[in-house]
Amino acid sequence: MAPPSMKPTARRTDAATSSEALSRQSLRGLNAVVTGAAGGIGKSISKQLIAHGATVQGLDRDTERLQQAALEFDVGSFVPHTVDLADRDAVDRILGDVLESLGRRCDILVNNAGVSRLRPLAETDDVLLDWLFAVNFIAAFRITRALLPALRASGRGAVVNIASELALVGHPDYSAYCATKGAVLAWSRALAVELAPEGIRVNAVCPGPVDTLMLQEEFATHMSPHQARAAEIEMIPLARLGEPQDIAAVVAFLASDAAAFVTGAAWPVDGGKTAR
Repeated sequence: MAPPSMKPTARRTDAATSSEALSRQSLRGLNAVVTGAAGGIGKSISKQLIAHGATVQGLDRDTERLQQAALEFDVGSFVPHTVDLADRDAVDRILGDVLESLGRRCDILVNNAGVSRLRPLAETDDVLLDWLFAVNFIAAFRITRALLPALRASGRGAVVNIASELALVGHPDYSAYCATKGAVLAWSRALAVELAPEGIRVNAVCPGPVDTLMLQEEFATHMSPHQARAAEIEMIPLARLGEPQDIAAVVAFLASDAAAFVTGAAWPVDGGKTAR
């Protein structure tokens, strides 16, 4: 038996194996919308959905990264839309283009876009608070509301909201972020109950620490980013950070008919961190 101080290294799931396991969950011919589609998790979600046959309308504020993502997919499988989700007027304008591209039918909506700032309560001013809520919650609410007729037209609509482990537990200096993700989770449950009679499923995914640029930037705020990373991994029973494809695989499942009886659920994808 290994000493208590030693952790076994969790076996990584090969991406090809994950793809094969999901092959029976075909999304062929389905229309999807993914926000934050140019980031680490959003791009991986888009990749998974496209791999299983969906066409993705990708929203993000980073034009360059959106265009780069589009080049990595087959022509027509990924349609980029540049928009700052904190700008309500811009979101309203872009949704017209999105609906036109969708043909007025949306089968899958993934509200993935999110921002984070490490800030104590006393230093969290109204500007920061409003921005966090605008991107993390209000944009998701408004986009879902706008796309509701298209989700109804699908006949099998699936909404997947990306919350966070911090919707489930508290953490110092993240009170505003926790509040936004808690709102996403509570709203997802309420929406699941409201839309169930129409055959629209709503679920939330709660990622733990995922090795993305956003997490790396958070580590960089510490005196020793390396020690901050090591301390985070020490808190995870599976002894590693998550990877974008870990989240994407769960999203693809929840978007598929294999999850036809799953709604109103919160799915922690955190290596067991919140189980402690």
